[in-house]
Amino acid sequence: MAVNKMIDGSGRWYASFYYKDSFGVTHRKKKEGFPTKREAAAYADTFVRQHSGSCNMTFGALYELYLQSCSVRLRDSTIQKKKHIFRDKILPVFGQLPVSSITPLMIHDWQTRMMQTAYSPTYLRTINNDLAAIFRFAEKYYGIEQNPCRNEPRIGKRDAKTMRFWTLEQYQKVIQSITDPELHAIYQTLFWTGMRRGECLALTAGDIDCKEKTISITKTRSRQGGKDIITPPKTEHSIRTVTMPDQLCAELQTYINRLYHPAKDDMLFHRSPGNVSATLGRAAERAGVPRIRLHDLRHSHASLLVEMGFSPLLIAERLGHDSVDTTLRIYAHLYPDKQADVAQKLSTLA
Repeated sequence: MAVNKMIDGSGRWYASFYYKDSFGVTHRKKKEGFPTKREAAAYADTFVRQHSGSCNMTFGALYELYLQSCSVRLRDSTIQKKKHIFRDKILPVFGQLPVSSITPLMIHDWQTRMMQTAYSPTYLRTINNDLAAIFRFAEKYYGIEQNPCRNEPRIGKRDAKTMRFWTLEQYQKVIQSITDPELHAIYQTLFWTGMRRGECLALTAGDIDCKEKTISITKTRSRQGGKDIITPPKTEHSIRTVTMPDQLCAELQTYINRLYHPAKDDMLFHRSPGNVSATLGRAAERAGVPRIRLHDLRHSHASLLVEMGFSPLLIAERLGHDSVDTTLRIYAHLYPDKQADVAQKLSTLA
């Protein structure tokens, strides 16, 4: 490895070295522009360790490799969430430590610290899952001898203990206080279709078929770095067509007409997610109804379908769940216990 000053007179340093990739092929690497000799040497050392196929590196270096792998496999919005969690919750604790030095006791102590925060049980589970995922990555691809997360119980909960949603009567009280046509159309769409917030905000004029009374859900909108990003929906099953009740169909047709006949690719809604959420909260307070999250309108729609007696399969298809198991896991507690009915009907056969 060569670490020398650059010849351009800038006083900066460069590192030039050889390394082997995962196939055993030797490559030459050169990186310029380091302010100090030490930083140039540290970069070369870290790079070689990252590409050596072993876990002889810092946790921070492992994180960079993990992020590179995730970046071509996961959605941009998911990557941004991971970056936020690692930056604020994980790297400050483990970033400078050699991966091989991280012990189960360290993981246990970190979990204890996280559990002492005000984070929700579901968010704690997300944080814990991200830490566990990077160690599984290290175990699979970099030969870590001991996965310190392997035998540690997961913290948090997969699903919230209680689900918050509005009944039809509560929703009607809230929606009556919304006078802005765009916001009214957004809330109506969310409540009467159960689509996700990003799916609703990504709708274009061409997605609405008032003749067939259907909405095509083919994309989602998220906010990243102050910009709106349009991507495919959450999963393959999220691409779907849902039917509209008459009142929603009529309202969306009126709303589209107010836009002076937009082109098929023109966005219907331009409000930010934050504005839509905040306005809903204020409307709930005016109506004397408990506040819920914007996403809970989706739960409200699902609970209404359960109350009306629709099957889990139909609800799964309408909500864009990957399977009926997902629907049952989230909404099983809303279904009435039918065991007594089963026993009674079987008794009539005897």
